[in-house]
Amino acid sequence: MTIERITLRLVTARLAHPFENRWQRYHTWTKLQVEVDGESDGTAGTGRAECSAMETPFYNYETIETAWYVIERFLGPMLLEAGRSDPVACMRLWREVNGHEEAKAALETALWDLQARLRGRPLCEELGGTVRPVPAGATVGIEPTVEELLASIAPSVRAGYRRVRLKIKPGWDLVPVREVVAAFPGLQVVADANAAYDETHLEHLTRLDGLGMHALEQPFPRQLLRTTAELQKRMATPICLDEQVHSLREVREAAELGACRMVNIKVGRVGGIGEALRVHDFCASAGIPAFVGAKWDQGIARWTNIAVATLPNMTEASDVGPSSTYYLDDGVEPPVVFHTPGFVLPGTGPGTAAEPTGTLTVERHTELTGKGPGTGAGR
Repeated sequence: MTIERITLRLVTARLAHPFENRWQRYHTWTKLQVEVDGESDGTAGTGRAECSAMETPFYNYETIETAWYVIERFLGPMLLEAGRSDPVACMRLWREVNGHEEAKAALETALWDLQARLRGRPLCEELGGTVRPVPAGATVGIEPTVEELLASIAPSVRAGYRRVRLKIKPGWDLVPVREVVAAFPGLQVVADANAAYDETHLEHLTRLDGLGMHALEQPFPRQLLRTTAELQKRMATPICLDEQVHSLREVREAAELGACRMVNIKVGRVGGIGEALRVHDFCASAGIPAFVGAKWDQGIARWTNIAVATLPNMTEASDVGPSSTYYLDDGVEPPVVFHTPGFVLPGTGPGTAAEPTGTLTVERHTELTGKGPGTGAGR
């Protein structure tokens, strides 16, 4: 493929309902969108992706601002200077750029979408998946009371979601988990800690065992992998790793230590679809079930994640539910909807088969063409 232009946009969408994690409460969400224009054998196309970085450096050190800078100053110019590239070659091209996995993933994922579109194939098939129904799980945030938490979950259960990830933190864990499990029999409940605990909470966290959870996700920070392994030895409930896994090397180490029985694969966090495929394949060989995670993705990334979630070892419900669960408008057509209650289908047209509507608020944009950064509005 010949790469001709890279476009960056910061776009803001309004949430359907406020969302609170362990760090803050959100009413809107701003994302970095990446477009890559290119051609192959005389056929032109545009590949699109969404950077998974957040506005704040709490979940990860990367933010939409750092990703913008790294793509504009380094990754984009390197790709344009190379002239010809594909999703596999670009990661070799960027090997000297230390870290910045979410920035790399955004540009690499746009190249996967472009390649699939130019070949006339659905993205899921380009990645080795199939056009098949994908089970969807919902994520609910921290609420002021347990009653409000139960009320926030009820619509997802009525809609047919297969699983709910419930955000927890010290002081908001045992009671909400117990009450949610009791209120919704048969619902898979994953308690997601976002690494909120430390070694002093080891004994406390064992009290979550036996409450009927489906899994406990990322209880400790990355540097406490051995503590995570110790907790898994003391719990029958599977521990799922999220922030821990930035590469195949890390998930392999965790498996060797017995630190997990499930893996949340976020394309942005591991540095792109290529690495996500390698993590998926390892988990399959090790007998570790996996699912595609997300960070309140807008429409472009939601369709991308559905394609990744069709891989054979994505046996757990993934974060790929209907757009309307999360946003009033997530900026793409068609929106993600349930194919049947609790299941979504990947796009069957070329690439993700989704197109931007232009309805979201553009906070900033610029274009890279090999002649230096553009002068996009808001720069």
